[in-house]
Amino acid sequence: MLCLRNVLKNCLSARKTCCRNISALYITGDKATENYATLQPYMDFNGTFSNWQSLDQSICSRGLDIRLESVLAKYEQYKAHHAQLSKVAEERETVTRRLKELTKSGGKADQLEELKERGKSLRNDLKILKQALYPIEDDFIHDYLHLPNLLHVQCPVGGEEKLLYRHGMPNSENKTPSHLARKELVHFVDNNRYYLMEQAAHFDVKAMQSLARYFVTRGDFIQTANPDFVRCVLLEANATPLSDYHLVQEEHLQNKINTAYLTGGASFESYLGAMTKLCVYPSVLPLRYVCCGRSYNRAEAQLYGPIPSLYTATQTNAVQSFVATQTASEADTQLEHILNLATDFYKAVDIPFRISYATTAALTPAESIRAVIEVYAPSLQRYVCVGRISNYGDFVSKRILFSTRRDKNYDFLHLVGGPVLYTSRLIAALLEHGVRLEDCKLLGGISQKPSHQQDLQQFKDLFT
Repeated sequence: MLCLRNVLKNCLSARKTCCRNISALYITGDKATENYATLQPYMDFNGTFSNWQSLDQSICSRGLDIRLESVLAKYEQYKAHHAQLSKVAEERETVTRRLKELTKSGGKADQLEELKERGKSLRNDLKILKQALYPIEDDFIHDYLHLPNLLHVQCPVGGEEKLLYRHGMPNSENKTPSHLARKELVHFVDNNRYYLMEQAAHFDVKAMQSLARYFVTRGDFIQTANPDFVRCVLLEANATPLSDYHLVQEEHLQNKINTAYLTGGASFESYLGAMTKLCVYPSVLPLRYVCCGRSYNRAEAQLYGPIPSLYTATQTNAVQSFVATQTASEADTQLEHILNLATDFYKAVDIPFRISYATTAALTPAESIRAVIEVYAPSLQRYVCVGRISNYGDFVSKRILFSTRRDKNYDFLHLVGGPVLYTSRLIAALLEHGVRLEDCKLLGGISQKPSHQQDLQQFKDLFT
């Protein structure tokens, strides 16, 4: 064991020269004194690296700055040190067991003393090995958690989207004035502040409620209410860039690396807290949930030009879907089911829209495929996203330990979901198409013509 102290010295030196981010999803033992792990993800190293060709294709197609060869080399180093640690730990257990047996049988004093000294030596060696393993483990696991999901077989790997459905053809000959010209309906300050008035305010709420109700009545979904705040560990579990959401400033934060972010209740990550460490019976699958709420995603605000508008606003009302299935084929079926429901809704609105599979460059690391719902924005003369549904496979479930028990085995569930409606963008497109919001047909059984008497009665009903 003479090399152990040199190994520890080299690793401590590497720690000083290499600056690594601390993950809230995986915390090594040397950091456990200041932080605690709220979740320990299941990491299937053999399953991940056994199909390294597909993994490498996923990395390259997404344009990620990850060298798989480097990760594999770190994995071999991690395995070697872990095997050495296990060997010493096993030898120490053998010595401890032998010492107990000799003590009970009245063994010789010199034998007992020799075993005690050997046990002390192994204990020190084990401590040194653990200290040496921490930076190696931290370095490898940090890279491992950044590896992306494998791509779905239907995902277009080239630079072109794959068109699935189109309704209506846009008239791009004349550029239409922006929706911001409708001052009586939209008071826009900046991407973080805007006010919808009159019919726009009614439509904002009722479109969201109508689509959610349509999912419940026609799609056999269960409507839920989700929290607006999500801990960092769940964003990491979903491989969501932390820059997508606003960090919440907390005065008394016990776990300093597991900070909170403002996501809105209509976000995919908002569902993950309830599903973490949850084991369900196969008989309840598939789980189908839908919710109405706010969305505060900042990532898509930069996609539609430098001019701020409802297309670039960071907050909106939204309808979020979430489905859990037992198998990959069932997940594909549920994604198609959600798309069919969404198609019915947008066809009733009757403006040009299309549904397509996004390119790999647009995917987050957790997504295996993404279907994007886009309506045509006349002022921009392009399509803008008003909804998207993604298939995550069992990538996220393994990280949050969301499973079902079959016989004596635990199977991780396949997840499908995403926002099927961003109301602010739909309102902007409808106004630019010249659609009267009060006459717009919405599925779900909610009339769009506002009744002040009906609104007043609904308010009174809250207190009866």
